[in-house]
Amino acid sequence: MSDLAAFLTPVLITAGINSIIALGLYITMSSGPLSVAHAALAGMGGYLGAVLTTNFGWPFSLAILAGMLLGFVTGLLLGLLIVRMNELVAGLTTLGFGETMAVIAFNIDYIGGANAFSGIPLRTTLPLVYAVLAVILFVAWRYDESRLGYAARATRDSPVTADAMGINITWVKSLTFGIGAAIAALGGVLRAHYILVQGPEDMGFFVSVGFLIFVIFGGSYVFWGPLFGAMTLTILPEVLRFSAKDRFIIYGVLLTIMVILRPQGLITRRSMR
Repeated sequence: MSDLAAFLTPVLITAGINSIIALGLYITMSSGPLSVAHAALAGMGGYLGAVLTTNFGWPFSLAILAGMLLGFVTGLLLGLLIVRMNELVAGLTTLGFGETMAVIAFNIDYIGGANAFSGIPLRTTLPLVYAVLAVILFVAWRYDESRLGYAARATRDSPVTADAMGINITWVKSLTFGIGAAIAALGGVLRAHYILVQGPEDMGFFVSVGFLIFVIFGGSYVFWGPLFGAMTLTILPEVLRFSAKDRFIIYGVLLTIMVILRPQGLITRRSMR
C-alpha cells in the first residue's frame, strides 16, 4: 500500500462512518426533535456489537443487527419521552441521556470502564463502509419520498396543522427517532470494529455536537446535506492537517457563518411548487 493510500483509507472510512451516523441524525431531526444523543446511541451500538463479537464470538452481521435493534428500541423510547416537550427541554433531555450513558459506561468494568473496551476484532473495511453508506442513502431517499417522510416534515414545520390533518404526531416523532437511532447504532458498530476500541468518551457531548454540525452545515432538509457536511468536515481538516483544537475552532466559525448567512444549510430541498 502506498503512503497516499495508507493516509487516505482511514480518512475515507471515518468520513463514511460519520456520514452514516449523520444520516441517522437527519432522519431523527426530520420530524422536529433536536437530538444531542446520537453519539451515545452510536456508542451503545458499538459497545453491544463489540461485546458480542469479542466475548461471544458472534458473526459481525448479527452483531450489527443486535446493535441496530438496541438503537431502535432506545430511540423509540426516548422519542416517546420527549414528544410532548418543547424543543429546548427536549434537546436538554437528549443531552442528559447522552451524558448519563457515558457515565454508566465509565463505571461498568465488564465493558472496560474508564479504560475502554479493547481487543475488538477488525471487521470494518473501506468497501464495507461505502456499501453500507450506499444502502443508507437509498433508505434515506425512499424515506424522504414516503408517507412517513412527508408526515415527518409536516410535523416539524407545523405540528398544529399536522395534527389537524390527522397525522399521529407521537407515533411519527417516536418512529423517526427510533429509525435514526438504529442507523446511528449501525455506524457505531462499524466504528468500534475499525478503531478496535470503544470508550465512554465516544458517547459524550462534543462528539454529538460534531454530528449535529455535520447536519446543520450540509443542510437538514434533504438527505444530501448531512452526507455533504460529514464528508467535507471530516476530510478537509485531515487533508489540510489541522489539529484537533483548530478543527473545533473552524467548526465554530463555519457554524456561526452558516447560521447567519444560510440557516437552512448549504443544500436545501427544492420547492414542490
